[in-house]
Amino acid sequence: MSDYAISVKVLNGRIRRKIAECGFSSVNELCRKYGLCRRQIGALLNLKLPPLTGAGHWRRAAATLAEVLGCTCEELFSEAQRTLALRDNQGECFITENRLLRLSGRVERPLLENPEELLLEDADEETKAKVVRRALDRLNLSAWDREIIERHFGIGCEPRTLADLALERGVSSQCVRNRMDRALWRLGADKFATRRSLFQAYQPANAMGTADEARLARKRVAVLAAEKKTQSQPMMSQSR
Repeated sequence: MSDYAISVKVLNGRIRRKIAECGFSSVNELCRKYGLCRRQIGALLNLKLPPLTGAGHWRRAAATLAEVLGCTCEELFSEAQRTLALRDNQGECFITENRLLRLSGRVERPLLENPEELLLEDADEETKAKVVRRALDRLNLSAWDREIIERHFGIGCEPRTLADLALERGVSSQCVRNRMDRALWRLGADKFATRRSLFQAYQPANAMGTADEARLARKRVAVLAAEKKTQSQPMMSQSR
């Protein structure tokens, strides 16, 4: 017997992944930044408009989208998707409990018996860090992306604002936020419960940092730079 009803919405997964990799949280955000037609890009994402014309040429919207995302049209659309046009990309189906568990990647046991899904508010710091770092290991993040997550949330260290991290790298806070959002999106896609535990276990500093925090961050960076310069001067004198 089918005990579960699932609402399904089919999208172009290649476009979704590429948008996330470029640091955008939604199609609307991408369209606003580059002045794209939201209706046309949405139609391509929802598979309601084939990217190839009847003459076999790429539509202007598809070519522009690929250019903005820094890839080719061939990378955004599979062979089947290039001529596919769905009347409706949403529907509902009924599945059994066993099928549901396989689809969701869950084992058939209560939530609290799964140690990686335990609520971590009352756990010690070592346990918190162990659970979250295990999840981060599976993502194969770049060293910088992982550093942003660990230092912002204070995993094994003091939490830092994004303004702090941006100033240390000499980039904008928005750049750091985009990288963090992309990593969190991958973490959420990998296992929602682990991402939930991350936010429950750690209370991150103000995401973008207030004006006062930004000023303090600049002072801290200046002090660190002065200290490094002072430390390097004796070494230069000795080398002479």
